[in-house]
Amino acid sequence: MNIIIPNYEILNLDKESLVVSDVGISKIHSEPLLNVLRKLKLSNVMTKVELDEVLAENGLVQNDAFEFLEKIIPFKCVEEMYFEKTIIIHDWKGKVDVEELFRGELPGCLEFKSFKSGLVDPDKTFRFFIVLLCYSYDYESVKNLYFDLARASPKSAICVCWQMGSVFCIGQPYIPEIGNPCHFCAVDRLINNEAIMPAKNNWSSILSFCRNRQVGIPANALSLYQEMIVVGAVSKKIRFFTEHSDGFKYQDNVLHSSYLQLVDGQVFEESNSHWYMCDCLRADG
Repeated sequence: MNIIIPNYEILNLDKESLVVSDVGISKIHSEPLLNVLRKLKLSNVMTKVELDEVLAENGLVQNDAFEFLEKIIPFKCVEEMYFEKTIIIHDWKGKVDVEELFRGELPGCLEFKSFKSGLVDPDKTFRFFIVLLCYSYDYESVKNLYFDLARASPKSAICVCWQMGSVFCIGQPYIPEIGNPCHFCAVDRLINNEAIMPAKNNWSSILSFCRNRQVGIPANALSLYQEMIVVGAVSKKIRFFTEHSDGFKYQDNVLHSSYLQLVDGQVFEESNSHWYMCDCLRADG
């Protein structure tokens, strides 16, 4: 069992110390207990075994000390994370070594693959967080891989990240078992709208042109700054879904697409809806 350590502050006064948390203010006179509280502040998550070890190291009775701490700082006990591993599939050809950067940002179980490598293990019980990080965007190859992954690992989340003109898009994670809107609900809607009425969206025009000729969309070279903020934004999205936090996550308020403005690094989000012609809505034959 994992325990999320909430935010709290320790105020040291002359004769006593105060612990300020979401549940109120508590007076602490025990120096061993204060040592435990100071150490806990250095972590966001601990297992129950690790917490018991910290209590024992400071000479405290584990059960009694744990019950007291629960009263003054609101621990949140959670089971193991849903996703077992993060897999980043990419064709990055920029200035930075994205694999090295991601390893520094994502301390959990992490694996890298290329678009030309094999699929994940087709064991349908596995739960991976899969990121398709596109330097250039090839509609057909991305779509084929996307739905191959969805069939091979329906419990996994698949997130497509790609450059769209002056913004970098971090698509909402698609979990086939849940059946939420997928990446192509948004992209195929753009293609359909472009066919009916050409829009002012230059990227959708280029997408339609390149798709009809079965070629990838040429990638605009990014500056070093832009590549760094892209990796940072993608890492933040991955951590949100694959690391513990003291907040609650719900399907209707987290499965959004994020758009990073490459000029200034600002991020805005947008919810997606199903596209009635999308392959993700087709019944299995």
